[in-house]
Amino acid sequence: MTHQRTILAALLLFLASIGLYAQGNFSTSLHATRSGKNYFYGADTFVTGAPSPGFESLTNVPIDHPNVACTQCHPGDGLGANGEAYPTPYQPGCVDCHATKTAGMPVAEESCYGCHGRQGTEANKLGFTDVHRSGDNPLKCWDCHGEAELHGDDGVEYSSMLEPGAIKVTCEQCHNTDAGTLPDHSSYDPHGDALHCAACHTQSVISCYNCHFESQVESHLKRAKQPIKDFVILVNRDKDGKVGTASFQSLTYKGDSWVAFAPYHAHTITSEGRKCADCHANLGGSIDAIDDYNEDGIIKFASWNANDSTLSWTKGVVPLPADYERSFRMDFITYDGNVDDPVGPSKNWSAIGEDTWDGHQLFFATPMTKIQMAKLGFDTTQAPTAVEHNALAPRPQEFDLAQNYPNPFNPSTVIEFNLKQAETITLKIYDITGKVVSVLMQDQQLPAGLHRYQFHAQGLSSGVYVYAIESANHSVMKKMTVMK
Repeated sequence: MTHQRTILAALLLFLASIGLYAQGNFSTSLHATRSGKNYFYGADTFVTGAPSPGFESLTNVPIDHPNVACTQCHPGDGLGANGEAYPTPYQPGCVDCHATKTAGMPVAEESCYGCHGRQGTEANKLGFTDVHRSGDNPLKCWDCHGEAELHGDDGVEYSSMLEPGAIKVTCEQCHNTDAGTLPDHSSYDPHGDALHCAACHTQSVISCYNCHFESQVESHLKRAKQPIKDFVILVNRDKDGKVGTASFQSLTYKGDSWVAFAPYHAHTITSEGRKCADCHANLGGSIDAIDDYNEDGIIKFASWNANDSTLSWTKGVVPLPADYERSFRMDFITYDGNVDDPVGPSKNWSAIGEDTWDGHQLFFATPMTKIQMAKLGFDTTQAPTAVEHNALAPRPQEFDLAQNYPNPFNPSTVIEFNLKQAETITLKIYDITGKVVSVLMQDQQLPAGLHRYQFHAQGLSSGVYVYAIESANHSVMKKMTVMK
């Protein structure tokens, strides 16, 4: 009997060691590090190519503030998967998801939804269907998102789940012609494989519109006006260079506004894809966003109706224009009630008087190019190119940054610079304290010649700013004046 107990104990120890080995890289996983939260929020993190750091740059409230405590967020309303209170201080661990005291340590999807709230809202509050959740054998989250993602098995410490490599699963792993699970689109795909599957097969992305950050900071309550749906923002994904779906997060705090755009894969997938006219206004489609832009060069995405305290927004496909920093508008609002009020539907909101943002990010994506806009039916004469290269101008003899014109200006000005040879360029705007307020280009390779950048200063107050261009061999700066 003693010998049998010894064998059993050894076997249990062996099995436990396998489990521990499988979780050997958990400490580097995003579930453990929570790095994605500060990458979105932090003033000390900067996304290459994005125009500004995170929302903290406006709030000056650190992410480890006791009531913000984003990195300490956990599912279960204070209870782990075993139904027991989390220890203090809290540390991410297995019990966030696994009922560790139950054989097999099962996971409930509600644990996933505890952190991935938008997916929970899609399924449980807004009632969206998804072909992967339907049928006789509906898929669970972990059927697609395996241990390599959930437990950090590759040992790489990613900054965000949107960073290339962080999410391992692709549609093609299950849906491919070899397996007979996907029709061969090549014979009738006019896009030449330039669209991600979700661009056509997503019913809707969603957003919780306009978080009221005072409620978070002062009362540890997450308060937004409402979930919004029935729209799909289109961007160019950094991950694979394909056109895919995106959403946004908008916030206000003490009269300042901020928004972050990023790729977003909604779990609202249909087997039937979009038709040409659902995206192309020049192929017979009636696309509200494109019609709006073609009328006056502006997409007023979200509008606040003061008479009845309601929000309306653009439905359908919303391609993010090349000049979105100028043309994409949304009314920012604030909660007028007490920050301790219970979170729920309320009309106790009002506009802060801004439909442009004071700061923003565009993560892991770029907007539509002018060429893409033209193919969709946009009037591209209203979309100034971010960087225009004059190939016919005489070859410059030196590296030079010209004075912007007009100057002073409101709302836009043109910055010109000459490159004697092809170089990698960074172009930034600073306030007089030396703080970066906008990044126009970050490590962008440009050919020799004359270049023009049209800068739009919405969100900047009147005053003197400095624009600076840098390369490996040069650094030049000049002053500009915003006058409103």
